[in-house]
Amino acid sequence: MDYLVSEPGIRLVGGLAFLFIVYSAWMGQMKASDLPDGYRNPVLALELVKNGRDIEQILRAESGQAATFIRRSTYKDFGFIFVYAVSFIALSLLLSQMNSGVTSSVGWIAAGCAALAAILDLVEDRGMLRALAGEASDSLADSIRYPSLAKWTLLFVFGLLVGLLLLVRRDFFVIPAAFFLFAAATGLAGVILNLFRPRYYWAFPTAIVSLGIGVLILAITFSFWPAKLLNKASP
Repeated sequence: MDYLVSEPGIRLVGGLAFLFIVYSAWMGQMKASDLPDGYRNPVLALELVKNGRDIEQILRAESGQAATFIRRSTYKDFGFIFVYAVSFIALSLLLSQMNSGVTSSVGWIAAGCAALAAILDLVEDRGMLRALAGEASDSLADSIRYPSLAKWTLLFVFGLLVGLLLLVRRDFFVIPAAFFLFAAATGLAGVILNLFRPRYYWAFPTAIVSLGIGVLILAITFSFWPAKLLNKASP
């Protein structure tokens, strides 16, 4: 992966980051008012559903429009999983090559977190498709909920590790580092809270937005000013 540590390689990672942002926007959003436990987004509600009864309530929301949106989003998600896995792994490996020693291994761990999160996302989507096909049980809810919580945990740990790798540079990249670290802190707090008391928490959407801003800053910087990453020697 040494070829990534060049202006063309950095631009490639920037392009992948832009693809992640564009695909995220294409996924779309929907708000529903009659979801369980205070959720507003039907996709997130089903990802973190706590029992079979709530599966039925989510799919009935907005006179069935929520189910239609979830189905469309789930099929889109198969492409999104590939996009974020490739983007996040490439970013992690680039940052690992910009560092040495123990710090370099942090990038490889971040790449591993992104890869494992993608696998768990596929498991989650399989459960959601079963729910959309009409199955609703507590065991199905568990088969969606726990892989989803594990997926989010790994993605927020990825954000934490990338934030730390950017922070050690002590230059312009402390700005996106702050967004990655804030996403990690709020997101992991949301995971812990939801694990013990399943319900909607503002920490999830806030962390997702913060992570997206961090990725967007890197996308712009890597694509148009890749030399910024090369200007400082590895710590």
